[in-house]
Amino acid sequence: MQDFTTFCLISAHIFEIETMKFFTTILSVLLAVSTYAAEYSISLAVKGFAGQYAFLTKVEGDLSMLTDTLVADRYGMYKTTFTDEKETGFYKFIFPQLNNAEVAFIFNKENVALSTEAINPNAYVQVISSKENDLYYQFQAKNALFENQCGLLEMIYENYVGDDFRSQAESEYTRLLNEYYDDIDGLRKRGESTFAWKVIKSSVRQVPPMLVSQAEKNTFLKSHFFDAVDFTETGLINSEVFTSAAVQYLSIYTANIQQSNKNGIFMSAVDTIMKKASVNDETYEFVVNYLLGGFESMGASEIVTYISQQYLTEHRCASEDASTLKRKALSNTELAVGKQAPLDLLTAMNYKKDIDFANENVVIVFWATWCGHCVESLPEIVDHYAKLSKPKYKLVTISLDASTNEWEEFIDAHASFSKSKNLIDTDGWDGKLAETYCIYATPTIFMLQRGKIVAKPIESSEFFEMLKRLKWE
Repeated sequence: MQDFTTFCLISAHIFEIETMKFFTTILSVLLAVSTYAAEYSISLAVKGFAGQYAFLTKVEGDLSMLTDTLVADRYGMYKTTFTDEKETGFYKFIFPQLNNAEVAFIFNKENVALSTEAINPNAYVQVISSKENDLYYQFQAKNALFENQCGLLEMIYENYVGDDFRSQAESEYTRLLNEYYDDIDGLRKRGESTFAWKVIKSSVRQVPPMLVSQAEKNTFLKSHFFDAVDFTETGLINSEVFTSAAVQYLSIYTANIQQSNKNGIFMSAVDTIMKKASVNDETYEFVVNYLLGGFESMGASEIVTYISQQYLTEHRCASEDASTLKRKALSNTELAVGKQAPLDLLTAMNYKKDIDFANENVVIVFWATWCGHCVESLPEIVDHYAKLSKPKYKLVTISLDASTNEWEEFIDAHASFSKSKNLIDTDGWDGKLAETYCIYATPTIFMLQRGKIVAKPIESSEFFEMLKRLKWE
């Protein structure tokens, strides 16, 4: 009896050990599955493009951020792999050797296989595998056809007289409109749960219900252009939907625009855009940032100031980009051209007292060695300054590098820096200088005349042009 009891105890212990091994194995498998994300193949075949390289970029509005550089195999095939960690949205293959021609595609956790022709990559895209991209490119084709056909009918309506012509054009327009909306509904039924449908739904063309003149069409669009755009759908930030809609809406206002009131007209358009975007804080920040950048690049300082005052100074932004947007607002208002520059901190840092900031012409450049644009443009500015026998301004460079090592190495490698005054604030964006001058990007250039801001050129070419205008060379 004792032997039997012992046998039972031993058997129970063995069973317990084996059970623990089983569950440990299962747990290991589950952990392994959760650790390794699913992989998806991404490919693009470009006929006759063997061995050529292409950039792979991620889309955020009008920006394409480089994620990889790919080289085609001997068949012209570009291949890469995405995982679940890749954000859903648009990506692009960009071909610099073809004047930056591009092929866009949607990634939403599925394999993507496309093909095209090198002669015009964007125009000849064929979807081999991908529900998302099949829907998207079908929509693109239907949209382009609809716009072309409507354009022809509008031309007839505007330019040809006679009731018969107009009556036929109006009937055909109604037919086209019904066919277009039927096609859109067909795409909805096929892919209502897809990211592509979110893009399509917000990109559907808004047109008058009947054929009208161009002037009447513009009036209609000013009120109804954004009817389909879903500004609550934050995922569309990873597409060109919001930025394209903003540009197209602004273009409506360029028709018969009067130069004398151009800024006022654009401000009115901006008000409409921002009102529509105000339904969601994230898209609001994205859109206002895009508009600011666009008008800044145009040199439209009055509109930039207006946007900053109306849509940035109020506490609206709550994301991690809020401080950047706040600095943009202050930079475009408190530190706008014509304003007095804050000089106390710079004067205090000028231990040698070799610059009279309040009474001399001074150029201040904020930069960093990790800023690719800075390391290209700043040496040009410094070299130009060093060549002047009697410069009519003082050049001050302020680095936002976190370490003095990279800064010193860069300066030592460029002899011309010996002519300029070079400062560093290792606190970077959080430093007193960056905060005082509302620095939100590098390089940032201030041109001061007796302490007053007379110019804030963005590119080095603009800087050199301003030197000529101000006669500081």
